[in-house]
Parts: sequence; C-alpha cells; structure tokens
Amino acid sequence: MKLMLSNLYQRVKKADHAFWAGVIFFCLVIVLIGYISSQMYQKLMNAQDMPLSTLQITGTRPYSSDLDVQQALMPLSEKESFFSVEMTDVKETVELVPWIKEATVRRQWPNGLIIHVTDQMPVAHWNEQHLLNIDGDVFLAPKDKIEQVLPQFYGPDNVPKDVLVGYRALLPLFLAEGLKLKEIHLSERESWSVILADGTKLILGRANKVIRNARVERFLKVYKHVIPPSKAINYVDLRYDTGFAVNWKDLPGDRAQNEQS
Repeated sequence: MKLMLSNLYQRVKKADHAFWAGVIFFCLVIVLIGYISSQMYQKLMNAQDMPLSTLQITGTRPYSSDLDVQQALMPLSEKESFFSVEMTDVKETVELVPWIKEATVRRQWPNGLIIHVTDQMPVAHWNEQHLLNIDGDVFLAPKDKIEQVLPQFYGPDNVPKDVLVGYRALLPLFLAEGLKLKEIHLSERESWSVILADGTKLILGRANKVIRNARVERFLKVYKHVIPPSKAINYVDLRYDTGFAVNWKDLPGDRAQNEQS
C-alpha cells in the first residue's frame, strides 16, 4: 500500500512540474512575442518619418531619362516619407513627364521606390505641334529627341486613330514600289489625300479603306508607264472609277493639262 501511494505521489509531482514548466514556457513565448512586436512597432513608427532616399527606375526609355523622373519627384521626396507618400501621386507625377506614357510604382523597404517607366513610341507628327503614338493617341513632347523621320498627319481632333489605320493600310502599297509617304490629310468632310516624299499629291477622296487602297493600287500599276520622268506632277486625282487625272507642275497655270488614263 505504501508503495502504491509513493508511486502516485511521484506521478503527481511530475505532472505538477510539467504543468508549471508549460506555464513558464508559455509566459516566455508571450514575453518574446511582445518584445518582437514592440521592436517592429518602433521600426514602423521610425519608418513613418524616414525620408524617401532610394529611387530605382526601370524600363526601356529611348526618350526619357532618370534625371527627368528624379526632377519630377523632387517636390514629393522632400515632403513625404516612405509610408506617407501615395503611390497614386507618384504614378500621376511621373506620367506628367514629357515622353513618358505609363508608370508603375511600388515601395522598396526601407526607404525607396521602384518605378517602371514606359516611354511613348511616336509614329507620326500630328497637326504640326503634336505627336501620335503607336496606339493612335495624341501627345505633346519635345520633338528634338526624335532622330528618325516621321510622316506628318493632318486631320480633325477626333480622327487620329482613323488616320493611323489608313496610313498602315496604304504604307505597304507604296513601299512595294519604292515610294515613301510623307503626309496624310483627312479633311473635315472625310476626304483623303496623301503626299509622297517627292511632293506628288494623290487625291483619294471620300472613300472607305478598301476603295482607297484599290485606287492607289490602280495608280501604282501604271504610273511608271504613263508618266514621263521629265514631267513634274502637281497632283493626281484618283477619284475616278476607271482611271485618274494628272495635273502637271511644269505647265502654265491656265494651260495646265489634265490627262486621264
């Protein structure tokens, strides 16, 4: 009987020790969690006042530079901290920089930003002062950074995308004949005309893309055979169902002769 009581006592004693060991371990864990949380909170509080000091700019940018972006963000970086700066404000500020089309922004701990920038890709001049990008959107930017020769588009403010579509449809036809498109004009009355690099004007009239292309193809098939090399063309009127009319530059104005082929 005494042996049984002794064994029971030992078991209770071990269980009691295990219980208090568990309590002590639990308390230590709570203290450790509290300490870590306190340290993290302190770091976060300090970070709220930490100025933005690191800026990483990525993206292929043939027209904008790191300096352009840095100068645009300088007012924000001087008055905002890592946490207080709004990503939307940074994005909108960067996208106001000439030549920048789009920007994506994210924070980089502890005091920096990563900005991915996409530049505009111009395909044409639009109504003298503006430019047109590959999506047919009009934008304004310094033209002195453009190294390539771009065509000139003219038209009402609501048709730049239409003009770009028309240009892309006509371009292969002229390139196949070794000719370059210099200008495309779309009037308020939706009448089309193009000017080649040598100054020749082709009047296409009010027509859809299929008819415009057909008129140009008809002209390109025969122009080398019917237009003397010594003649300078003022314009070619392609608004005919079966041919075209040519107005020559080298004839007196009131004796200018129209030839129909």
